[in-house]
Amino acid sequence: MAKTAEMAGLARPLVRHNVGNREELLEALVERFLERTRNSMATMISALPAEHKSKTAIDWLFDPKFSDPQLVRVSNALIAASCENPSLAARMLVWLNDFITRLDELLAGDFPDADPAKVAAATAGIAGIYFNIEALYPLGDTDVLVAASKRAAIILLESLETSL
Repeated sequence: MAKTAEMAGLARPLVRHNVGNREELLEALVERFLERTRNSMATMISALPAEHKSKTAIDWLFDPKFSDPQLVRVSNALIAASCENPSLAARMLVWLNDFITRLDELLAGDFPDADPAKVAAATAGIAGIYFNIEALYPLGDTDVLVAASKRAAIILLESLETSL
């Protein structure tokens, strides 16, 4: 709590009075993160074109200008903290599964005749690549890796066309 107060430029008692204890601060952070990421995903999905939604989603997911560095840092920190907090781990797993479900629905919608197991595998691969590249954006100068990662995601997507 002292470090949080110091980073905010506030006195510790003021932070404790307005935020509460460490657990309450963590709860507020998790709620804000979950709300922002749910809203972000819903906004993205609602903005997708009527056709080729999954291809457009990949274009957006693998474009650093659509990345939110603050959310990336928070997600990485929450995932790391999940190792020691089973309740947090459960909530972050729900968050991850929600993302995967929405992505899977996009792919299944674009490839309705594809084998559901292949759609699930492509979804898992695209999500894994996406989360890894998102975690690396803060390093900077990742353009070559981002382009190759996006191409790998597109190859997974195209594999669903050939599996029909």
